Amino acid sequence: MKHLKLAFSGLFFLFLTAINAQDHNTLLWQISGNGLSAPSYLFGTIHTMCPDELELSPKVKNALEASEQLVLELDMDEPTFMQDMQRLAMNDNMQNISSELSEEDLQTLNTFLKKHYGADMSQLGILKPFALLSMVFIKGLECPQPASYEEALMQYATTQEWTIEGLETIQDQIAVFEQATTKEQLGWLVKYAADEAQLKQDIAKTVAAYKSESLDQLLNLMSDYPEYEVIEEALLYERNEKWIAPIMEQAADQPTFFAVGAAHLPSERGVIKLLEQKGYTLTPISK
Repeated sequence: MKHLKLAFSGLFFLFLTAINAQDHNTLLWQISGNGLSAPSYLFGTIHTMCPDELELSPKVKNALEASEQLVLELDMDEPTFMQDMQRLAMNDNMQNISSELSEEDLQTLNTFLKKHYGADMSQLGILKPFALLSMVFIKGLECPQPASYEEALMQYATTQEWTIEGLETIQDQIAVFEQATTKEQLGWLVKYAADEAQLKQDIAKTVAAYKSESLDQLLNLMSDYPEYEVIEEALLYERNEKWIAPIMEQAADQPTFFAVGAAHLPSERGVIKLLEQKGYTLTPISK
């Protein structure tokens, strides 16, 4: 399970990149005003994509150069991060959930998992559905070893000897999927594993829309993932509200580069609007 860390990021890949329409087609915003001595920056990420498509644009690099610390959704350089993630990805008492699948669905998953991971549900069924789902999503990308903006940003922060912080814990993120039943999650899992070609097509469209920073196009793609509605409140809006206090605290402490899934930025209940309601000025950076 050495790739579990990246696979976990892939869990939020589709859900965290489809966003509500916004007036400005940009994923980078400057946070200023409300007593800040220097601006901070808010960047919307896509958590997983192929390395040859992932790059820190000049405007993102400029924002990083003007910052002094990095804050992600999770503090991924925490010493116990991998151990905690692996532990929380397991079912209670290492129970195998294969018995909760029909023979047809079990065969679908076994075929997919054997093809990509060399193991089937007799071994991997001890993982919770969200972990299995992340492993399926990862294989929707057309590259053997995906990368993430979080890792690229952490590498930059490390070279600058910055502090890296997180807005929430792994437990907080996993709790999102507890809003859906195991049966619902297994249904999503089988759906994506059953049609790999469609999964790849959907992910390719999402990546293309993200790269063009086309918020309207990303919004339109949302209809491809009806399961999103089941966890929308917990996935986005509840977390957005919880993040505002630590964002305010970190920005007041020093110029900070905040990087979260792009879905958290817009809408009337998004991080941009919530910060504006607190008295900050959010300025889109297009170039």
